[in-house]
Amino acid sequence: MRILDKFSNPPSPRASGAAGTIAARPQAVPVVLSDFETIEVTAPVAQDDLKQVQAHFMTLAQCAARHAATPAERERIGQTLHERMARYGTSSEYIARRQVSVLSSRFVKRDPGSESESIRRYGDLRNPTGETLDERMNLFEEIACGVFERVYREAEARPDDIVHVSCSGYVSPSPVQIFLSRRGWLDVGVTHSYHMGCYGAFPAVRTALGLVGSSYVSLPERKSRVDLVHTEFLSLHFDLLGDEPDNIVTSTLFADGFIKYTAYPHAEFAKEGRSGGLKVLAIDERILPDSLPEMTLRPGPLQFDMSLSKRVPFMIRDSIVDFVRDLCSRAGLDFERDKAAMTFAIHPGGPAILNQIRGKLGIDETAVEMSRRVLHEHGNMASATAPHIWKLIAESQAIRSGTKVLSMAFGPGLTVIGAVFEKV
Repeated sequence: MRILDKFSNPPSPRASGAAGTIAARPQAVPVVLSDFETIEVTAPVAQDDLKQVQAHFMTLAQCAARHAATPAERERIGQTLHERMARYGTSSEYIARRQVSVLSSRFVKRDPGSESESIRRYGDLRNPTGETLDERMNLFEEIACGVFERVYREAEARPDDIVHVSCSGYVSPSPVQIFLSRRGWLDVGVTHSYHMGCYGAFPAVRTALGLVGSSYVSLPERKSRVDLVHTEFLSLHFDLLGDEPDNIVTSTLFADGFIKYTAYPHAEFAKEGRSGGLKVLAIDERILPDSLPEMTLRPGPLQFDMSLSKRVPFMIRDSIVDFVRDLCSRAGLDFERDKAAMTFAIHPGGPAILNQIRGKLGIDETAVEMSRRVLHEHGNMASATAPHIWKLIAESQAIRSGTKVLSMAFGPGLTVIGAVFEKV
């Protein structure tokens, strides 16, 4: 699949069949992403500590599920899980810390009087084998509503529209609708951009382009501000009962991430004297052939279940050169000629994906430094990850205005999606 954004291409004449005349295509409306704001719901925890905590809670859940009655049985299960966590868990070499807000939630009971040292230190599970999906969605609603309250302070002006992005929670009315109703902003438009996993920021940006652009060419009132808010509460879906290597890898790779930013018409952005924005030049998207089962995200009885095959980094590697060349050509760039001067914002699905893409594209390690930094400092935050990288680029004093930025991400489908920005 290839998506062509009409607002990213120069206008061309088109025929008006009824009158037999040539009418000019409406002028494109450049859109700039800016005003990035991240939110910490809870303080990040060191990766090595988190792996011990996760192994502890997996031990509690699996002992309950297996009806382990004796201390020897419980110790044997715990030792096995800690060994598997040490072997398969994502190394702190790649991820230093993550935000894992579920550990501070009501799902965890504090029991300082417990006979178990690990329970005294880390806590106990409210539900011995893990919470049901509806309870997880209730908690998602509370956390997401709290995020909206924090990013929209009482004195802040309302946007024209809000695009809410998430792959980790679904309730209706949605958190953004609940927030708008409470705030009394009843005329703010709402678009839900859900369930696309790690590449979800790009369709959301494409939606913002459409909301801004269509208001200039086909609606009576122009939009001056469309906000995008990501609420990725991924720790909500850690699988406590699965001890397969893939489950341990994903549970130590993913983290919570919350971020808000704004899409402005370029004229509105410039009028306010802002700097540190990313003007959207092109967006493109493809589904790779014969790849449907390689990555999945589906609701399970307790949590959203993700599967990720070992083939994914190599399938992305084998398709990425043609995709990047086509994407750059849409922005009037020649990738091979211009790549040395470009900045890159590649979604760090994991260290292997970054390594495969960097090698295939023939770019220096410094070109993916910001992607590695976000992975190292935050973990994989699904759709919120790419905007965290965009924030670093937009705010970096070392990256000059006019620099072209190539960004891309990947998700179920397998979908490869990317955008070209220009820093302004």
